[in-house]
Amino acid sequence: MDTHLSSTLDQSADSTGRDRPTTKREQRAASIEALLTKALTLFITQGYHATTVEEIAQSADLTKGAVYFYFKSKANVLKALLDRTEELTVEPTIAAMDAAGKDPVDRLNAFVRSQSVIGAEKTEYMLLAILMSAEFNGSGDEIETRLTDLMARMENALRETVRVGQESGAFRAGIGPDELASVIMATNKGCYVEWYMRGSDLKGHDFARAFRDFVFDGVAARN
Repeated sequence: MDTHLSSTLDQSADSTGRDRPTTKREQRAASIEALLTKALTLFITQGYHATTVEEIAQSADLTKGAVYFYFKSKANVLKALLDRTEELTVEPTIAAMDAAGKDPVDRLNAFVRSQSVIGAEKTEYMLLAILMSAEFNGSGDEIETRLTDLMARMENALRETVRVGQESGAFRAGIGPDELASVIMATNKGCYVEWYMRGSDLKGHDFARAFRDFVFDGVAARN
């Protein structure tokens, strides 16, 4: 092999044999992805306020200046992660519910099925929204507003589904739609914590089925 070509190939691959980003656009994308990935882990394990910009940069093998160059602030890092959270966890569920049609049982089943898949594959993103909602609760911060809006999309869709189900007689009517939807959401959020803490121990299919059965047993109309 030509010596120059061999040297070029060596420079474009990292220690694991994977290609390194070679263009500025690729380098920018790789740096942003590294910062977001590391920030996601740090925000979940340490909390937002306890995590410093320097820690995010160091964990991504980048400089502190890189964080400010790409995001301008730590808050913008979190906002970017929340945008991704909405894209990966909220929008697919809303789309699945809409695709299920108007029947409230089908819509609730779509919600549970979609969230179960996301819980297994995208656990960290929804967990981030859950933990950040608790951390920013009552802060009056714009991030609190962003989190409220993000979670409200699923909560509103779920509440409307429960209301229609109660009116049609498919779901129990002894509990208000707000309260019943809140219990379902609380159960859903708890499942994300379990996925994160015990994902390697839980059998995904069985856990998803248990979640579905628990929800439907709770909302089913009593004869």
